[in-house]
Amino acid sequence: MRKVLLIVRREYVVRVRTKAFVIFTVLMPLLLGTVMVLPGKLMTQSSGERHIAIVSADSAMANAVKAELVASGVADGEVAPPDRKNKLPRTGFDVMVLTDPTEALRHQLTTQVRDGNLDGFAWLDADAVSTRKGIYYSRNASDYMEAFTVSRALRFALSERELAEHGFSATQAKKLLGPVDIDTVHIDNDGAKKSNGMGAFFLPFLLLFAIYITVLLYGLYVMRSVIEEKSSRVVEVLLGSVTPMQLMAGKIIGVGAVGLTQIGIWAAATTLLGTGSAAIIGDMMKDAHVSTTALLLFPVFFILGYATYSCLYAAIGAMVNSDDEAQQLQFPVTLPLVFCMAFATAIIRDPGTKLAFWLSMFPLTSPMIMFVRISVSMPPVWQIALSVGISLVSLYGLVWLTSRIYRVGILMYGKRPTLPEILKWLRYT
Repeated sequence: MRKVLLIVRREYVVRVRTKAFVIFTVLMPLLLGTVMVLPGKLMTQSSGERHIAIVSADSAMANAVKAELVASGVADGEVAPPDRKNKLPRTGFDVMVLTDPTEALRHQLTTQVRDGNLDGFAWLDADAVSTRKGIYYSRNASDYMEAFTVSRALRFALSERELAEHGFSATQAKKLLGPVDIDTVHIDNDGAKKSNGMGAFFLPFLLLFAIYITVLLYGLYVMRSVIEEKSSRVVEVLLGSVTPMQLMAGKIIGVGAVGLTQIGIWAAATTLLGTGSAAIIGDMMKDAHVSTTALLLFPVFFILGYATYSCLYAAIGAMVNSDDEAQQLQFPVTLPLVFCMAFATAIIRDPGTKLAFWLSMFPLTSPMIMFVRISVSMPPVWQIALSVGISLVSLYGLVWLTSRIYRVGILMYGKRPTLPEILKWLRYT
């Protein structure tokens, strides 16, 4: 045991002191913060006043659309709930109304849009009220926020016209067409708590991503460490003092401790970022929570996932002689991790499906999928116990299998072994 601890200490200290560890640990929270904050800020950033025209033979309808567009520049309406008014910048509109919809006018406005003198124009035919349809010509068709705002203004104007025909006043129509706020309350074994739907979705996904990236990253670290020591013949010296099993165990535990350290630093950085002045992150993650049970089980499922994949990567490292050869064998091992990320969204939305159940029992996906299920909605205790039990049993068998490959493959040089040769290694005593 003392020899294993010495290897663990060496693997941990060597990697924590590297510049790559420090840089990656610091840059990852900054990168995630940038990815989460910057696109949202750019998307909602005002791009200046838009000059558009509303063309309709019905002047009352055209002016109603104009009023909605002008109002959209000073109020969020249904785009944002009332408690977030004035937090997001909005695009202002300079709107002119034209009431002579001829083909000559359409051609003239099209030319102005093409020349950059006009940002766009909405064309409302005589039957726009009955068909609830209009045409918007724009210089920038990819600006979906502008098209959405024009569409929303037209929808409100048409709806107000129809409500007015049924005796509703303009004030009553605006109230009926206004936004409806709904509070989401999450119910679990700890009780009922107010929850943010967006945050409740993203928080389990972020935790899953943390497990995914660290299991993949540090599993590859184990593999490359084995390849480096094998190619430099350092392993021959090490095996004079320790057994192959002790060497493999020390590497896996040491590198895993580095992964837990990095996750701890990222968690602290995320907490600070979430309580900082970033309004978008704060609003998105507001009232999002993960149960205490899920937080306590996080290290358990991380260790199970990391140990499982580290054994597989260590076996690959022992079998090959270079990174190029290792890349050819990584895909089958990485594929279950990719499946976890691919099915994550569906499982977060509905963690009680048969797909979620069986993936949470399969040894190569259970550590991540079961943790997602626990984070979203606590499954029955027997399912958690069964998932952990299956993972432990399969991990024991995997360690036995990998150690036999490792003890022979670590001293094999020159060529990558074939499958029949690997089967022979398993029978060696």
